[in-house]
Amino acid sequence: MSRPASTDEGLKFLHQVFGMKMLHLGLFTDEMPRDLHGVEAAQHEYTRTLIDLIPEGVETILDVGCGTGDTSKKLLEAGFRPEGLSPDPFHGEKYRETVGPESTFHLSGFEDLRPGRTYDCLLFSESPQYIDKDMFFPKCLELTRPGSCIVLADFFQKDHDEYYLKAFVESDFRGRAERAGFEIAYHRDITREVLPSLDISMELLRYGQRIIHYGEDSFRRARPLLWKIVKMIYGRKLAKARAYAYEDLPKRLDSARFERKMRYAMYRLERA
Repeated sequence: MSRPASTDEGLKFLHQVFGMKMLHLGLFTDEMPRDLHGVEAAQHEYTRTLIDLIPEGVETILDVGCGTGDTSKKLLEAGFRPEGLSPDPFHGEKYRETVGPESTFHLSGFEDLRPGRTYDCLLFSESPQYIDKDMFFPKCLELTRPGSCIVLADFFQKDHDEYYLKAFVESDFRGRAERAGFEIAYHRDITREVLPSLDISMELLRYGQRIIHYGEDSFRRARPLLWKIVKMIYGRKLAKARAYAYEDLPKRLDSARFERKMRYAMYRLERA
């Protein structure tokens, strides 16, 4: 089934308000500060490490879930020929600004892509979790050929759990890869190196919660009648937004819980 185009409001907000070009977690080293500047440096270290996993001989790369194109730009600067893929029109607009007006961007979900060609490498940066698990490797086979590779980094569940339910269970992911004919050529667990990203995000969330509380309280006091009307019309949407900000996000950003239940790993899979 074809997925409708949609905008990643989270990345759009971070891009326009904080100037952040990437939404993925960062790979922290000991010397990096634990603040927004450190997050930016850690994200660049993450991307550099991921690109370093691409083997010699690769030329064409499909950057799956390319965001605004920062990774593709680095791939281009490294001598590769990248193409971007995302179902988000905002990503497409920013991708061409970042990578260049002549760059190739596919406005599509991974499952629906029909490029009429194959690639030397498929690159995934926190995007496998958004792809149908049963279609992931069949589509990878369709878009590659013997000798091609997959380079990826993502969350993985240690065991099947409601927490980060979209993510692959890692043992299941490895089994599916091997059954599809992909050899696990490289694996690195970087869970500890990405945990500071969650802690910093949690601090930002707490500030955001205070802003929400202050805004709602000020609105209610200044315009009580209008506040009642807004709640009457948008009450369900407001309740859903509050549940996300005060319940769902704090659970997802709890680094101790993440470390207990999840693993963050980088892989290179090579097709025989």
